[in-house]
Amino acid sequence: MINTGSIFLGVALFLVVALVLARPFFVAHYRRQGALSEREALEAQKDALLAQIRELDFDHETGKLPDEVHKQRRAELVAEAAAVLQQLDHLKPTAEPDDGKLPTETGEEIEAAVARLRRVRAAPVGDGGQDEIETAVARLRGKPADGNGAASEEERPAAGKGARYCPQCGQPRDAGDKFCAYCGHHFS
Repeated sequence: MINTGSIFLGVALFLVVALVLARPFFVAHYRRQGALSEREALEAQKDALLAQIRELDFDHETGKLPDEVHKQRRAELVAEAAAVLQQLDHLKPTAEPDDGKLPTETGEEIEAAVARLRRVRAAPVGDGGQDEIETAVARLRGKPADGNGAASEEERPAAGKGARYCPQCGQPRDAGDKFCAYCGHHFS
């Protein structure tokens, strides 16, 4: 005793429930597409066109497409892809290319100091190499250094009761420290 109206009502109800349940998937897809930048959208379009060209070539190789249809459709897709690539070329780059160079003169100064330090490290420490290293480090940090490469006396804080200081830079240190937190000096 099932009539046609109740079948249509059941199918309609099923479709409404299916659409309500599937809606989040469609909305998320459109939100992702809306969030794409112009460059990302063009990149996606380029990838899609290249995939279509590959599929078209495969269909032609397997005999599914005649030669004249393949040539015409391939020419259209290649023209579309060329237009997309041209649009990509006209966009400004998103970020500077990383060529490994430091952007400022300070970077060049640091590279020169590292090169000098490597040359000095190859020399024996008794030749004044350690002093030159400490002087270079102090100069790059903007602090004057005395003859031993340590901070000058006016920079070194006065020793208080039970206070410990780094012999290299004069900064306070804890009793259990093995290295200075400021200059990296190793405590023996």
